[in-house]
Amino acid sequence: MSAGRFGDYGGQYVPEVLMPAVEELESAYERYVLDNEDGFMDEFRTRLSQFGGRPTPLHRADTLSEQFDAEVYLKREDLLHGGAHKLNNALGQVLLAQYMGKDRIIAETGAGQHGTAVAMACAHLDIDCEISL
Repeated sequence: MSAGRFGDYGGQYVPEVLMPAVEELESAYERYVLDNEDGFMDEFRTRLSQFGGRPTPLHRADTLSEQFDAEVYLKREDLLHGGAHKLNNALGQVLLAQYMGKDRIIAETGAGQHGTAVAMACAHLDIDCEISL
């Protein structure tokens, strides 16, 4: 297991009872994300493109460009499936859980966008989910 990712003074602060799950997740991350085992990253990129709407287009903002005498472009993240960037993270996490053999996702949400993105990813990947507000 990694010594931590927070510099000289940091590390992991996780209750001991959760450490087996953290170790399982870290192992899966290394296998599937870092090493692209079983083509995980290829599938993730494909799903981001075909389901999520990536990459989003750049739009030249003519009026702002003229007003500020500069080339102003807007990255149209609002065109992503679900209307926000939240699906990027949720889709990756749910796909990783699927590769790990998990069959249910539990998530929480505040304003609702994260919960919506998790529910969309779960529906897309046919995994049960429970979202708490």
